Amino acid sequence: MTPDSRRRILAVARRDLRVQKRNPGYWFLLLILPLVDGLLFGSIGVAYGQGDAPVRMLVTGILLFHLIWQLTLAGSLGLLEEVWSRNLLNLIATPLTEREFLGAIGLVGLARTVVSISVIGVVGAGFYAVAPDDAGWVLVPAAAILLLFGWAITQGVMAMTIQYGDSAEVFSWGTLVLLMPLSGFFYPVESLPTALEVIARAIPLTYVFEAVRQGLETGTVAWGELAIATVGTLVVLALTTWLLAHQLRRFRREGWVTRFT
Repeated sequence: MTPDSRRRILAVARRDLRVQKRNPGYWFLLLILPLVDGLLFGSIGVAYGQGDAPVRMLVTGILLFHLIWQLTLAGSLGLLEEVWSRNLLNLIATPLTEREFLGAIGLVGLARTVVSISVIGVVGAGFYAVAPDDAGWVLVPAAAILLLFGWAITQGVMAMTIQYGDSAEVFSWGTLVLLMPLSGFFYPVESLPTALEVIARAIPLTYVFEAVRQGLETGTVAWGELAIATVGTLVVLALTTWLLAHQLRRFRREGWVTRFT
């Protein structure tokens, strides 16, 4: 990476952060929603669970959900902000490359993710005595896989945005909400109806959360589940990378920029 490229990435990231700083909606998603989710799921675990296990499971589950959701949301909304402000043509006229734009969005997404999971971590530790590291070392590879999967989903949403414009907004927050009940964020997928369990087994996230649950219950690392999750995530990442590249080629070739000006 050249110094000029690094400066452009940081400049776009700073601009996005300043735009978001002035928008109360972003603050709600960044601070209030994680706070509410931490209190909600922690209290459900206390009210209906026996012992500490349900609370730890629910708080850890919502923490990991925000780990992936905040990255996906920030990345998806980063492109949508350019669409809403009719700024895509201005970006195209600059030396900024597509990879640099993606790099800037990724930096913003990681910053949002750190803040969000910190809020839930404080809620879990302060109110429910749930430490973020209760699951043990499995959280390290699990978090890496979740971030990679989140970036794959982000690329898919960007591809949809290039195709459909601001009508694709629902995919920015709805994709992971759709995957949540099918991936066993808070419960084993065996709890699902049989037909849905088959679908759940095809989703890489399922194996990440199985590994995390095993870490919470036994303190061991389920390398088999993590390996399956890694392979599945890499397949999804390859597909969405191809899809985004394909949409960008069509964007340039067919002059889709006129849709956004």
